[in-house]
Amino acid sequence: MKLFNERSIILSEKVLDLSFRRHGILTSNAANSETPGFRAKELDFAKELERAWKVGSPNLSLTNNLRLTNTRHLNTDFNPASNAKLVYDNSGAVGADGNNVDLDINLGKISTNASQYTGAITLLGMKLKMLKNAVTNKG
Repeated sequence: MKLFNERSIILSEKVLDLSFRRHGILTSNAANSETPGFRAKELDFAKELERAWKVGSPNLSLTNNLRLTNTRHLNTDFNPASNAKLVYDNSGAVGADGNNVDLDINLGKISTNASQYTGAITLLGMKLKMLKNAVTNKG
């Protein structure tokens, strides 16, 4: 088992970034639950995470014309804040005012998203602690 797997740490970072972005989208939905004509939005989390995983492959040409020449290089090509795909969330029924935000469903999604974020933080913290212990010879 590898102690320091850069790809898993980078993927954890992407999970944190996407969860943070999704939280903003879900809270925007909740804030607009009474706005006539508002349509709920959602981040396609699974698709964005899959894209982040593919972007992490070695020798990938980056948009800023850098090239990964070593698998230990950090990949800077994926920026979820600027290019994550938003889709309309049609899980709620459309009311007479044209709004489709179901506040109960949305609050459940916010709670689930917070749990995913906390889990990713915990996993990343454990990996970094393992690395620290290996470096300081305490493990």
